[in-house]
Amino acid sequence: MISIRKTTADDVKTLWEIQRAAFLPLYEKYRDSGNPALRDETDISRRIGGEYFSCFTILFEEKIVGGLWYKIKGACVEEENLDDGKYYLQRVFIDPSFQSRGIAQKAILLSEAYFEDAKIVYVDFPEDLAKNRRCYEKAGYRDTGKRVPVQEGLVLACFEKKIG
Repeated sequence: MISIRKTTADDVKTLWEIQRAAFLPLYEKYRDSGNPALRDETDISRRIGGEYFSCFTILFEEKIVGGLWYKIKGACVEEENLDDGKYYLQRVFIDPSFQSRGIAQKAILLSEAYFEDAKIVYVDFPEDLAKNRRCYEKAGYRDTGKRVPVQEGLVLACFEKKIG
């Protein structure tokens, strides 16, 4: 059974280890300096305690298997100011040994219930990652057609989901 809960300080070390394992293959592919595999535990601690983020821990049969972060204030690729029911799904990560089981898709759907005022949720990811595309499409996200070059070999595809 897949469930989510708000992330606590007790989750930080486990989530950091999972985040590193999940994003390291992408760092090795793209060599991007913003890759979450390069961040330390304080990055997660700052997010769970910050006013700009809403963080969730993903559980599979009561075991922590991943996390997802929403940016709830500030800017993102699609919006200069997240407000009035606009959210940015900034990061989803699943322990590599639990990937490709539909866990991320289900966790995304469960997390949306926490945002009662949500009208639209944005997400972006490397455009060449078909697995990510399928996950977001199954969760109801649609391609906006916008592409954002980050560096040579790394272009983000922008998706959105209209809620309600």
